Amino acid sequence: MTTVLAYDLGASSGRLIAEKFDGNTISIKEIHRFNNKPQLVQSHYYWDYPALIKELKAGLQKVDFPASSLGIDTWGVDIGLLNKEYALLSLPFSYRDTHSEPQLQKLKQLIDPFELFKRTGNEISSINTLFQLMAIYEKFPTYRELCKSILMMPNLLIYGLSNVALNEYSISSTSQLVNHDSKQWDEGLMQLIFQQQLPLASIEMPHQIIGDVLDFPSIQMALVPGHDTACALSALPINRQNALFMSLGTWCLVGKEIDKPIVSRDAFEAGFTNEGTSEGVIRFQKNAMGFWILQKLREEWVASGMNVTYDIERQGFLEAAAFKTIIDPEDPLFFNPKSMTLAIETYCAKTSQVSPSTIGEYVRCFTESVAISYAKVIKKIEQLASQSTTEIYIGGGGAQNKMLCQLIANATGKVVFAGPIEASSIGNGLSQLRALGELNSIEEGRVLVSRSFHPDEFIPQDQARWQEILEQYKTFI
Repeated sequence: MTTVLAYDLGASSGRLIAEKFDGNTISIKEIHRFNNKPQLVQSHYYWDYPALIKELKAGLQKVDFPASSLGIDTWGVDIGLLNKEYALLSLPFSYRDTHSEPQLQKLKQLIDPFELFKRTGNEISSINTLFQLMAIYEKFPTYRELCKSILMMPNLLIYGLSNVALNEYSISSTSQLVNHDSKQWDEGLMQLIFQQQLPLASIEMPHQIIGDVLDFPSIQMALVPGHDTACALSALPINRQNALFMSLGTWCLVGKEIDKPIVSRDAFEAGFTNEGTSEGVIRFQKNAMGFWILQKLREEWVASGMNVTYDIERQGFLEAAAFKTIIDPEDPLFFNPKSMTLAIETYCAKTSQVSPSTIGEYVRCFTESVAISYAKVIKKIEQLASQSTTEIYIGGGGAQNKMLCQLIANATGKVVFAGPIEASSIGNGLSQLRALGELNSIEEGRVLVSRSFHPDEFIPQDQARWQEILEQYKTFI
């Protein structure tokens, strides 16, 4: 029996999962969970790094059984800047801070955005590490000299527990600073944008032991795919090459595995991105809206004293009229509004629609809208990859939302397999088992997941009605 520990941090919560491998199946148990959200300090959004390290250690203190190793994965793009003593120069900025938005226009004076896309494979987005660093160096020019190492978020947390400073490939590939051919930092790009080399720690591939957890020396530190989507993808029981994947949480990543990046003009203009997998190949995907809208609505409902449970949401969804209100989930109104309710009302007024008025109507509005949005993304993926698909594998917390999974099947006309829910944590653990020599490949890991977990299957329904709806809203979303 081998037990590994997986820390999986998302943009709203973090969890520590123990994974036991008996040679035939894997079982999981949650050890620790905590909330995680950006902190607003003097008009900027930061991650509370000391609090995160405290939570990581608190979880490890609950481990009262032998564990071989620990791996950490997180969301993408965010970073920590360290001085020569390897102390943070400031708290890490959150990607939800808007300080990097003005840098988009400034970059265009230095390099054509399409050329940047062809070089890095990444969608041009102000949240990317490249633009964050432009904003940080502009606001704090002394950091150019003071900063001696830059770590991506999961690697910053690894450093806080092990004193090992390096960056992992999949998380680095979200930065817009990695050359997709070499899979290393693009030194020429850094010189062009910053007129100097950046002290980004070296990039390493995952599935290796890199040290020990300092306060828990019996636990080895493993380097796993640092990006939660790369972890989730490796844990989906995909058994055919033309399948699609969705990692569904606060955000939704929709895409497919490919050998080489797609960096065509069409892919660029459609907002697709190419990021690294656990195997060093490519996740060709679209970053789409996940449950962020619904999460913010829930916060507002609870703050107003309303009783909100999944059962209440589900019953309200069933009672609400279908297709009464459809929003574009990707509209900037919904990125980080002070009030999500007001944002939806504003959108409805702008598009001459009736705004939702009950919990059920809001839930149906959100669920139908994102399903339509995902169908549009998937159709574009098939076009750009020149390959039709028949199946979608969904991992992450959204896999347990049966209402949405069924609507995704309906909207896309494809069979949906939902689960495992803790796909990112499981993928994290599979990587550790490979580092420990218990597994030899991603294929072995996926077979193990198939034996250990049983995904729910959703067959497309109401296809004629959904085709009418998709046609009606094809230019709306």
